[in-house]
Amino acid sequence: MSGGPSPYYDIEAITRGAQAGDHRRLIGGLWDEMGAHQMEFLIARGLQPQHRLLDIGCGSLRLGVRAIGWLEPGRYFGTDLSEALIDAGYATELDDDLRARAPRSHFAVNDDFDFGFLPQPVDFAIAQSVFTHLPLNHLRRCLAKLKDAMHGGGQALFTYFECPAEADLYQPLTHAPAGVVTRDDRDPYHYRLTDLDWAARQTGWDFEPIGDWDHPRGQRIAAFHRP
Repeated sequence: MSGGPSPYYDIEAITRGAQAGDHRRLIGGLWDEMGAHQMEFLIARGLQPQHRLLDIGCGSLRLGVRAIGWLEPGRYFGTDLSEALIDAGYATELDDDLRARAPRSHFAVNDDFDFGFLPQPVDFAIAQSVFTHLPLNHLRRCLAKLKDAMHGGGQALFTYFECPAEADLYQPLTHAPAGVVTRDDRDPYHYRLTDLDWAARQTGWDFEPIGDWDHPRGQRIAAFHRP
């Protein structure tokens, strides 16, 4: 059973789907589009081949299949709620060369943002379509734990659905262009920019609201900089 704030916590259902070969749809589809879009955005933000990248909510490696080959060997790391999704991506989306560049020990399964598996701090982190499915305190908890897992000067890029200042936070909000409907208290969630800034200040990060990054479902993106 789920027992969590979003359907992604229904591990039994996710496992059945992943084992049935449905691992691309289970992470939201848009496999080629979003994988390439994330990679291009990270490079534009300064990611270089020698950097270490942490993919929070890596799923079945929609980004990983691109990042692993672009980064120097051993520089990509991923974590997710679902071991079945990671296994499906690792087995079917990566070839032998990519698996050699990102050993299975570079992936961790947990539901508490435990980054203790990292051998050393990372330079970049990305959480694409993670906190759109989680309430605000999960984001704050992630930032608190990520701080010690990232080099000073590093940046974490998180997507979110924005509730503008003029909108009623407590009413459903529809986002262009895909018509996704969000709420403040259920999945998918929306936040105000002041919420994200609060989470950053609570955990010792510098907040940069980037905003629109041409996401096909209207998610926006923000950077959290590690001082």
